[in-house]
Amino acid sequence: MNRSKILWVAAATTLVGALAYSFAIRFLKPAKPANHAEAAAPAKPPKVAGKSRESDEAAEKEEFVVTESDAFARSVKHSVPTLLIQSRINGGPWVKSTAIYPLKGQKVALKVDKISGGTIRWHQIIPDTSKIYKNANLPWEKDAYKWIGLARIDYQRKELTGFQGRWQIEPFDNENNTQVRAFWDKAANSKFYHEDVGSFWFQAEVNKEGVIYRSAGIEDSDKKGLSPKVFRVSIRDGDGYIGYLTSFFNVPALFGSITYQSNNYIGVDCADVLVAAYGKWKNKPIEKNYNVAMLVSQWAKVQEFDLLEGIADKQLKWGRDVRPGHFIAVRYSGSKQYQHIGALFSDANRNGVLDGGDLVIHAGPVPLHCSYLREGNFDGHIVILQP
Repeated sequence: MNRSKILWVAAATTLVGALAYSFAIRFLKPAKPANHAEAAAPAKPPKVAGKSRESDEAAEKEEFVVTESDAFARSVKHSVPTLLIQSRINGGPWVKSTAIYPLKGQKVALKVDKISGGTIRWHQIIPDTSKIYKNANLPWEKDAYKWIGLARIDYQRKELTGFQGRWQIEPFDNENNTQVRAFWDKAANSKFYHEDVGSFWFQAEVNKEGVIYRSAGIEDSDKKGLSPKVFRVSIRDGDGYIGYLTSFFNVPALFGSITYQSNNYIGVDCADVLVAAYGKWKNKPIEKNYNVAMLVSQWAKVQEFDLLEGIADKQLKWGRDVRPGHFIAVRYSGSKQYQHIGALFSDANRNGVLDGGDLVIHAGPVPLHCSYLREGNFDGHIVILQP
């Protein structure tokens, strides 16, 4: 994404998310939400530091059902996937990994081995990011943070009809992007769908004389969510930590997400998305689950100050005191714990000073998005952490 596009959309987005949660979030301050995919975000995120959960092993015992959006998914629910989607980036070698992480603008090609006499169809699998999912009670609910079991995440599967009969495709060409956007508008009306950066899931299906061969899809999901065997393209908006963080656009918001879910792009909350992206950046999957308070206590502090309406009580300069990718954690007024966390995204107004015109990237209680510091999401006592 280019910076001018981010700024333009940040100025143009609506108050939908704020209105949806205004009655529930204690520290709400009405603000114009902002990010580069026209995502509507609440003006004040909830307190999420103290989320409690069972171990990943205990969580696996919970019941889970996923949405099946078409007859094919229902008809092959118990079949075994036999097709393997291969991929390559910028004309490089074909690889058989179930997930790739290209940079925005790189050409991505997908293929499956041709089956003589078969007819191939391609599908995109899209999680419904218009909803807020939870494994634990939300902060404003009774028994806040109590583990309630793995949430059911809803998905839609939509055929990319323009690619029917093609054994090799480039799914991010302009024609297909238009088609996918139309599908998404009808499927979920989500303000959080990004067309050119973030994660995208695909499935291939071949029909040969009535026999269906397929790659992994919705029907292979379990109680933890979409199977990591489903082929995923996670597009990064640049190198480095922030680039890997942007690859989590289009991933559902999931309060109390477990490590397995965040590592596999199934669902994330404010702390888990930062840590999971760090693991991807370092090529070392995170095994320990962190909440906001743990990050503040264990990661190096580089700055500490108070923020009101996006204005710090001391001058902080970009490049000297803060930089993109630094974590920013907030303890709201009257609270003892740090409750929300994100990452500094950019000196959006280019004045060299950290202020209300700069962007932060964060999740919770909605999916990962960008917002301005002046919107009040981080008003309170701030610590800046070095990831």
